[in-house]
Amino acid sequence: MATNQPKRAIALGYFDGVHRGHQALMARAVQRAHEIGGISAVFTFDAHPASILSGTPTPLLTAESYRREEIKALGGVDEVIFGHFTELQHMDWRDFIHELLIGRFNAGYIISGRNNRFGYKGLGTSAGMAEECAKAGVGYDCVDDVMIDGVLVSSTYIRGLIAVGDMERAAKYLGHPYTITGVVQHGRQVGRRIGVPTLNLPLPENMALPPFGVYASRVLVDGRSYLAATNIGAKPTFVDGGAPTIEPHLLDFTGDLYGKRIHVELHKFLRPERAFESADALREAIAENIRQTREFFAN
Repeated sequence: MATNQPKRAIALGYFDGVHRGHQALMARAVQRAHEIGGISAVFTFDAHPASILSGTPTPLLTAESYRREEIKALGGVDEVIFGHFTELQHMDWRDFIHELLIGRFNAGYIISGRNNRFGYKGLGTSAGMAEECAKAGVGYDCVDDVMIDGVLVSSTYIRGLIAVGDMERAAKYLGHPYTITGVVQHGRQVGRRIGVPTLNLPLPENMALPPFGVYASRVLVDGRSYLAATNIGAKPTFVDGGAPTIEPHLLDFTGDLYGKRIHVELHKFLRPERAFESADALREAIAENIRQTREFFAN
């Protein structure tokens, strides 16, 4: 162990979605870091363990490319440490504590949830962590589950809410709106042709996606926020609609955002995607969605 390393208070977890349960873990890490005069940190993995172990991708609540940024922004921790899951998945759980967290990262405090499992075959438990930390003279906190309306806050539960388009309840459990991040690309100009220009994002790989349809949204770009009516889907009104996309129509905005990274917050499901009999009928429906979006955020 490098003696010149600061002591770390390290919260453990994958932190997909950075929901209210994750935020509770990080708040405790920030508190303990202050108490020991160290730095607060998250230790997570570079890939979702369930995806690797099952061979089936787990739908994610946070884009991999944005996870470090979101964890730090929503958790207030000083640093995020990514371990390579395929390199560590066979490590004995005691070695994970003593060699990695304490030996390599100088943990002065470790924080986990009650149901956290770690080490080879997930044999490490919160009880085992408490015992080994006590032996090493390292502090350990087991943070209680976070419950809302009698329901455990979990990434799995939130994915289910998103899958049925309940964005408002998802935001309640996340502690923030569900957000899809991407880089604006050139599209087929379908919206521009009917007088409703949109930004164009490809559907992100391995992300949890809500039902195709229109959503009252906010788009964050370059530190500014814009209301938007956002369509997710394949644009079935048009034969040349192309591959499914995410297309926010920004309200009260003119300009060129091609190549910009944007964050699309999905606040409320307005209607399912459907094929309209004409471009005029679609235009009228979009006008109603814009009115609904303004009304939603005004209230």
